[in-house]
Amino acid sequence: MNYIFLQKDLKSKKYLITAMNIETTILEFQLSNTFEQYESHMNAEEQQSMFKEMGVKTLYIGKSLDDPLRATVIFQGPENVLYDIFMNPETKPIVEASGHIYAGTKITRWIS
Repeated sequence: MNYIFLQKDLKSKKYLITAMNIETTILEFQLSNTFEQYESHMNAEEQQSMFKEMGVKTLYIGKSLDDPLRATVIFQGPENVLYDIFMNPETKPIVEASGHIYAGTKITRWIS
C-alpha cells in the first residue's frame, strides 16, 4: 500500500508530494526490566511524540505468556524508518534505556 505525503519545503515554500510504502515492523526481544516498566516507557508522551515525528505508530506492545521478560512490539510507518533507526549503533543506548535488550532481537518486516 502506498501513502502520499504532502510536505511544505521551507526554502522554496512549495509543496512536495512523496509516495511511500508503509512497513509493519515486528520486534521480539528480551527485557532487562519488567514488562510494565517497558510498556510505561513506550507509552510515555515523550516517546510517542518522537514516534509521531517519524510518522510511526505503535500498534501493539505485548509480553510472552511463557516468559514475562520477553516482549514484542508491532510498529507501522514509512518503509525503512524503524529498521534504519534500530540498525544504527548510535541509537543502541536509546533503545536499551527502555529496558529492551538489543542483542538477540528478532526483527521481521512486512510491506503492503
